[in-house]
Amino acid sequence: MTWQAILVDDERLARAELRTLLGAHDGVEIVGEASTVAAAAEQVRLTGATLVFLDIMLKGESGFDLLPRLPEDIAVVFVTAYDRFAVQAFEVHALDYLLKPVSPARLAAALERLGRRPGPSGTAAPAARGDVEPESAVEPLAWTGRLFLRLDDHMGFLAVAQIRAVFADGDQAVVLTVDGRRRRVRKPLREWVARLPNQHFLQIHRGALVNLHEVQRVEEWSHGSFHVYLRQESTPLVMSRRFATRVRAQLG
Repeated sequence: MTWQAILVDDERLARAELRTLLGAHDGVEIVGEASTVAAAAEQVRLTGATLVFLDIMLKGESGFDLLPRLPEDIAVVFVTAYDRFAVQAFEVHALDYLLKPVSPARLAAALERLGRRPGPSGTAAPAARGDVEPESAVEPLAWTGRLFLRLDDHMGFLAVAQIRAVFADGDQAVVLTVDGRRRRVRKPLREWVARLPNQHFLQIHRGALVNLHEVQRVEEWSHGSFHVYLRQESTPLVMSRRFATRVRAQLG
């Protein structure tokens, strides 16, 4: 199994150094280089690359600007001289975050982590060695965080604070944002429950998760259940008796 990689950095020497380091590893073929976001997007389109090593501070641009222009399933490893972007990088599901100058050992660890992902053929790659947490163990997002994911039919960023509610839709979900838009996403509700910060979001029944800041009022309804009214939404949501008990326990 071979990953086709693009190196994106506005410094030619930095690309050359990374190319040399990658030459010591099987399974990664460098199929292109780029110094700008537009050139990188074109390289990915032309080569069908499955992996991008991406600098964040490009001349007049941010590496993050490339993400919406990439295929959903491409792997991204950030390579940068700045550690202050690490949290943001992992919030957009970067595979890894390497600090310059990249050490051979740290690059090897990133490539081992790459082995945990499905390969370019869609089959599972061999399990990686080392202490890498599975995806299910990813920590909850911060209130100020954001996600990079497919919204309806395109990739985009979604700020946590802009989510009004999330509704189950089979093995997918519908996200209601504060501007009133409803966006279909390919993450089931259970993943949203696990990742959104529980200080700000509450599951009110098995099919709905709401942002507490967007709750206008709550009214008793029937048999221990409640109507939950969200801002700018005339139709209330139902908080079931079972989940009302959980809410009381969580909020005191």
